[in-house]
Amino acid sequence: MPLSDNEQRLLDEIEQALYAEDPKFAAYVRSARARSRTRRSAVLCGLGVLAGLALVLVGLVANIIALSVIGFVLVVGACGYAVQLLRGRNNTATAPAGSTSAAAARPGGLKSRMEDRLRRRFDSE
Repeated sequence: MPLSDNEQRLLDEIEQALYAEDPKFAAYVRSARARSRTRRSAVLCGLGVLAGLALVLVGLVANIIALSVIGFVLVVGACGYAVQLLRGRNNTATAPAGSTSAAAARPGGLKSRMEDRLRRRFDSE
């Protein structure tokens, strides 16, 4: 059952007040939502690949070329969507210096150390 316009407006106001009051909690909730969406999408990609492979095999065994083509298209589509998910995740990991992503804040890695050194060099000038 969808919310009415008034209920949706009240919910948005409550959400904005919560974000203004506790930004750490808001950031945690946002990252948890993103992780659960990514995990769900990855599972769907895996199921799409498996279903596509099953259609290809059934089409080959039953000698139905159209079924094999549909299975192949499903496999390619699921793999393409998975690559898109991975690219999106990598783009947030290589966000600019002002970002608050967890990957950007994580220490270690040659790239992050080099970026830190370069940033310190320009900040000191």
